[in-house]
Amino acid sequence: MHLARSLLCASSLIVGIVCCLPLMTIRGDAQGNPVGQSSDKSMARNTEAVAPQSFIAAHGRRALVDGYASDSLEMWAYPFEILSGYRIAFRPLGVTTPINGQDILSRVTYEPDSITRVYIGPDFIVHEKLFVPLNQPGAILSYSIQSTHTIEIEAHAMPVLNLMWPAALGGQSMAWNPSLSAFVLSERASGYSATVGSPQIVAHDEIGNRTVHGVSDAGLGFTLRPDNEGNASVFVALNAPRADPGLLLHTLVHDRHALEAEAKAHHAELRNRLLQIETPDPGVNQAIAWAEIALDQAWVCNPDLGCGFVAGYGPSRGARRPQYDWFFAGDGLIAADAAVNVGDLDHARAELEFILHYQDVKTGMIWHELSQSAGFLDWAGKYPYMFVHVDITFQFMGMLARYVTATGDVEFVSKHWQSIEAAYRYCQSVIDPATGLPRIPADKEGGNEQDRMSDDLGLSASWVEAVSAFAQLARLTGHADLAKDAEIASARARTAIPGRYWNEQQSFWISGHTQSGQVMAERRSSPSEALTMHLFGSGQTSGILDRIASSSFQTDWGTRGIGEGSAGFDPESYAKGSISALHTAGVAQAFWSEHRPVTALALWQSILPWASLDSLGHMHEVLAGNFYRAQVESVPEQTWSSAGFLNATAHGLLGLQVDAAGHRLVFAPRLPPQWNDLSIAHLPLVGASNVSFMLHRTTNGLTLKIDNPSDTFRLEFNPELPLGAKLERTYLNEREISAVLQQHAQETDAHVVFDAPQGTSELHLNFQGGVSVIANQPAPLIGETSHGIRVIGVHFEEHVLTLDLDVPSDRASNLQLQTTWQVTRTTGANASTAMDGKTDLIFAANNDVVEPYRRVQTVVEFKP
Repeated sequence: MHLARSLLCASSLIVGIVCCLPLMTIRGDAQGNPVGQSSDKSMARNTEAVAPQSFIAAHGRRALVDGYASDSLEMWAYPFEILSGYRIAFRPLGVTTPINGQDILSRVTYEPDSITRVYIGPDFIVHEKLFVPLNQPGAILSYSIQSTHTIEIEAHAMPVLNLMWPAALGGQSMAWNPSLSAFVLSERASGYSATVGSPQIVAHDEIGNRTVHGVSDAGLGFTLRPDNEGNASVFVALNAPRADPGLLLHTLVHDRHALEAEAKAHHAELRNRLLQIETPDPGVNQAIAWAEIALDQAWVCNPDLGCGFVAGYGPSRGARRPQYDWFFAGDGLIAADAAVNVGDLDHARAELEFILHYQDVKTGMIWHELSQSAGFLDWAGKYPYMFVHVDITFQFMGMLARYVTATGDVEFVSKHWQSIEAAYRYCQSVIDPATGLPRIPADKEGGNEQDRMSDDLGLSASWVEAVSAFAQLARLTGHADLAKDAEIASARARTAIPGRYWNEQQSFWISGHTQSGQVMAERRSSPSEALTMHLFGSGQTSGILDRIASSSFQTDWGTRGIGEGSAGFDPESYAKGSISALHTAGVAQAFWSEHRPVTALALWQSILPWASLDSLGHMHEVLAGNFYRAQVESVPEQTWSSAGFLNATAHGLLGLQVDAAGHRLVFAPRLPPQWNDLSIAHLPLVGASNVSFMLHRTTNGLTLKIDNPSDTFRLEFNPELPLGAKLERTYLNEREISAVLQQHAQETDAHVVFDAPQGTSELHLNFQGGVSVIANQPAPLIGETSHGIRVIGVHFEEHVLTLDLDVPSDRASNLQLQTTWQVTRTTGANASTAMDGKTDLIFAANNDVVEPYRRVQTVVEFKP
């Protein structure tokens, strides 16, 4: 249950590090790298917003340095916390009062392999680089100082050497080891030790062995003196049980540059291997690239448990756990889904292996959460968190089927068939024979952790997906009878859902029932998969989409979980009105799947500011439902937020679907009308993994260039066209081919299917006319309320465009139309045509309306 997604910092204690520098100007690059070492800055993100709430983290597979930008740091090497409360201050020579680092911190640079903090004093500058090696349980904190006189650096820290919550060790001790020039933290019973030191230490505090926790003066302190180049470093290492305490320390000291080069090479290789998307918007490009980086940074290796995706990062609050830096199977499945979509197939498969490794062998149930310290505990026996969520097993089945479809990895299914069938049997065990739908056992939970429910729509929708997935997997592995039974169960569940989960009085779905069988009264915008799976009738689905598209649910930064005005709505609550990036991404995909691209695009765009809200490049877990700010319980680096954004980008914005077995690829782009160019490289198509696309759009056509260095594959190209556009001729490599116009209520697109041969191909698709609606998404500022237009519905017929909108009441607002046609008449808005041919539809403020939004209908008539 994300363990009370509420256990959140160990206490800190001030300890001093004094660094006396000779009179000199110290040389180093802008981020504190030693002279002569280059660094790729293409992904660097800088901020001068260094308030204490700005989170920073330097990640490795086996260690973490994290904290708030102008506050203290904590250092972890899994599953141990080594230090907490690490702070620095600066003392110019001859001055008695130090300058606190948090008072002069002026800039933070986020890079994939490190974090650099820049401190600007009255007459000195210090660059502090936080680096965690890719595959070592340690950290390196380096300092580069520029000054015309001597500067002293004081640091403050608390040695911990204790396990991540809820495990704990006692009897830690600390001693100075002169041969290592380091403090050694140790715990005799476990045999673990950690070292904190540097070859450049010239003085240190004298501290005898004592119990670390609870002793006010149990700190470590030492003095560093920079080398001739003016660089100094602190090394932190976790040692294996009863290992030489100097072994890893020496590795970090002597191989530092090689370790830094390894990390840079890894991230360069990542960029050159994973899906690359280039749009005309640099901000979008960087948000997508950083989401891929965040996904990779979530891959953690625990020496006792193995490797898998963790749920996210944030500072500890009240307990020794850096937020969601645990293994959660549900979060891992979402991350694995994104890994498949960006081409990181090895990690996707490894995550599925990792999840199955801890499956309950007695019941087949898939687990929920696994502490980093579980190797020291009877985790599954004495703690209630491992097997508590019934929904994870259902979700596992669906994700496994998507993985196999995208990769063709039937061998994985055959290898693990016994475990897969056991998981399916567990799902069957909670199905109500009377309805054919799942019920939540009294001692378990569904997806909603805050309300005790007997059943919920999300779990029932997951059952439909799980049973269909199992049927697919059974067919692939020759279990025809099991596949047939599963298909029957799927059909029955589909039939049962509308009757159980529809509220005729509210014309809205029911999210579920309490344990006593009462209908849950709140109007929730989830589960979006019920829309993409078409579990309700077309009229019901259309009505739900209209409601979710409204200002009751939508804000400038995403979709509320519960609609404003609904029973139970609380915009400050974690689960009763907050806004999730993951959920918003799912809702956007639902609107795209239902051919409502204008609303879908606005939802996708509303997630983009999340990458700049706090830890640059990363996304929070949830934001408040009334103001643009993080919800108080939210985690600043949430893996599933970045993963959900990637999934919506791949499946929704780009409409990419890969069928490896059929050697088939769908590309159905739904791009902003302002984008005339798009390139995609490293498409994850098995057997042709380096396929790339270049798309160029003009006012009357599309050109798609395909680079396929491998075997011929089947390409289904379904681009969105302006509403009401008419197709003309389509050519593939100068040969005319067939294309079909597909007209939906709120979308016009083309449909072209052809074989993409090895080598370079070029498709030209010509069209005439049509109109595009541009609902510009505001970029919210911290503390703002929403003021963007909400597009409820778009309808085009006989050269007449009808728009149903929620517009702000207290201010003027506008959206744009892009067309080659002439606007002849407009009602419900004032029209103004600009020099570039775009038409602004302007909606005046109406201060007579009390509510922040009002519903309007605008009709625009065109002359071709």
